[in-house]
Amino acid sequence: MNWGKAVVAGLAAGFVQNIVNFVLHGLVLGGAYVDEPAFVQEPDSMAMQIVWFLVIALVLGVVASVLFTCSRQSWQAGAKGGLHFGILLGAAIGFQQFYLTLVISDFPYHVAWMWLAVEIISFGIGGMVLGALIKRAD
Repeated sequence: MNWGKAVVAGLAAGFVQNIVNFVLHGLVLGGAYVDEPAFVQEPDSMAMQIVWFLVIALVLGVVASVLFTCSRQSWQAGAKGGLHFGILLGAAIGFQQFYLTLVISDFPYHVAWMWLAVEIISFGIGGMVLGALIKRAD
């Protein structure tokens, strides 16, 4: 495995996923969070959270890239194989959101479903980046 290529592809995928998450959470679903008590934040804490969102997206992108690189021969060539990988990984990661409804006071159940969809879309697009950057050895 070419670790340098895997890390670079993972950083690219993580960056793209961060943009997708910003669009989906901030623009598309932003209104869904306004009246939910679980999402009331102090403005001072928001700046640091934005940094953490970027860092976590980059780390997840690199981890996903290593998994994808190790299993690359199992996936179709090009972005299509990456899309399938990303959708499955996004579903696996997204389902863990449902524990939030059990442990966080006032966490709305419908938000867990929205976040599952966001993870599938985000990791699907990130997977397409990985599929385009990490070629199969045919």
